[in-house]
Amino acid sequence: MDSNLKQFLDAKKNLVVDTKIPAIHKQKTAVPKPGKGMMDKPIENDPYRRFANSAIKDLPTKKDLVEKMQQFIEAAEALL
Repeated sequence: MDSNLKQFLDAKKNLVVDTKIPAIHKQKTAVPKPGKGMMDKPIENDPYRRFANSAIKDLPTKKDLVEKMQQFIEAAEALL
């Protein structure tokens, strides 16, 4: 076999072997904590918007949603 061909085949084999180096560091799977500025959002003053945001975020049961809406109705009727 030609020496150049043998050197080429050895180099190709070494290239494949060298690229299969195992990872040294494991990946982190923990959920990152929110930054300092993210927790400083002002609390919503409008009770209806606060209810809508909590319904989207927390996904309460239908019974809880009906009870909360009933409280809004009773509060509005009390103002009349």
